[in-house]
Amino acid sequence: MEETAPPPPKKTSAGKIVAYVGCGCLGLIALAVAGVAIIFFGVLGVIKKSDTYTDTVALVLSHPQAIEALGEPIEPGLMITGNVSINNGVGESTLSVPVSGPKGSGTIYVEADKPAGSSTWNYTTRELHVRSEEHTSELQSPRKLVCRLLLEKKQHNYQ
Repeated sequence: MEETAPPPPKKTSAGKIVAYVGCGCLGLIALAVAGVAIIFFGVLGVIKKSDTYTDTVALVLSHPQAIEALGEPIEPGLMITGNVSINNGVGESTLSVPVSGPKGSGTIYVEADKPAGSSTWNYTTRELHVRSEEHTSELQSPRKLVCRLLLEKKQHNYQ
């Protein structure tokens, strides 16, 4: 008798289904990550265009004590925290801006308000808290501050 070859195995669609589901899930995850990134960088862009951010960063970049403590060039960091809100002409801003230079790094703390009808912000706090490589032992102190530079006097109007 003549031997017949066994029939080829049947192709199932299970592999295709797994591939479609896997690609669909990965697509949804990529879309969610892209959405979060768009929101994050959009909010970050709005904060970076605010008067309180631009004025304070410009002040730190040109402030002699900040330059001495951090070195040049001083670069603002990416992870800004806080908020800037203006409702019916009344504004409020609270920001923490990381900065760094060749000699060390630090954080700028800003608190300001804007009265109704005013074009200027009233800064109640504009401080640079510096952490430096040469003072690492002092970073273990309870306050964890090496140097606190008061960039401006409190309760003073700035434009």
